[in-house]
Amino acid sequence: MVIYVEVIWLLNFMIDWMILLLTQSVTTRLSKWYKLILASFFGSLVVPITFLLPAFPMDSWLIKITHSFIIIWIAFGFQNVAIYLKVLCTFYFMTFSIGGGLFAIHFLFISEQNFLLTNSLEVTHIHGIFVIIFFPIIFLFTKHRMDKHKMQQFHQEFHYKVVIFWENKEVETTGYLDSGNHLVDPFTQTPVIIVDETILKNWFHDQELAQLKRSFQNILQGKEEELTTSLFRLIPYQGVNGHQDFMMAFKPIYVRIHMKETHVTNKKVLVGIQFGNLVSDNSYHCLLHPKLFQKTG
Repeated sequence: MVIYVEVIWLLNFMIDWMILLLTQSVTTRLSKWYKLILASFFGSLVVPITFLLPAFPMDSWLIKITHSFIIIWIAFGFQNVAIYLKVLCTFYFMTFSIGGGLFAIHFLFISEQNFLLTNSLEVTHIHGIFVIIFFPIIFLFTKHRMDKHKMQQFHQEFHYKVVIFWENKEVETTGYLDSGNHLVDPFTQTPVIIVDETILKNWFHDQELAQLKRSFQNILQGKEEELTTSLFRLIPYQGVNGHQDFMMAFKPIYVRIHMKETHVTNKKVLVGIQFGNLVSDNSYHCLLHPKLFQKTG
């Protein structure tokens, strides 16, 4: 069996480089491209050292830890202990995540015997080809999930617990502070928050909600001149397409927004109705108006 050291070296270098790229993306610690290349090259030196100096204790945990410390120092430098350890732990986490993903997929293919390669290939050849094929896939998948997780964390900073009191019933839900929501009643300049059908089901049965929706559609089509109940009103607004539109709304007794250490109660507010869901993942059911936060600064 012939082992091409340069191929293994190149593969190890590419893996180290991609893990460092992923670490940079997750920690947002920007580094020069040549520093990442140099750190990847240093990390891949373990391959020629293992072949040229077989007596060198590369399997020692002390050598491995020192090796990773130097890789991070070359790639991202040293500012303080806290930042350095954060980047180092992220580097380990990315390594374990991708390595665990490769092991899991490899175990799946081997156990199910679904690996689409000829039986003439040696096990070592299969492993090398397997890494070349699946490492970039797991890398892209991990990066996609981490980017999505960071975006979710960003949005969660604008999530608040919201309590709406109306028709002698207090309903609690999750609201999202939409800085682009400037919808107000043009006659009273009252800010308008928006809720979806999930919230309305706390006050109405399915049949009542369906009737309310039909009544609203009839009004838009000019089939009825006024709402079937005095609890609601119509608010004109301009949609994103520039056309004039209307939204059904009601006047609650109050809306209370809970924050980390305090809460703010607003009585001068209208609640607009969005038939359907605001978001597909149901992470929130209410769009808040920035004006409601003026009391808290």
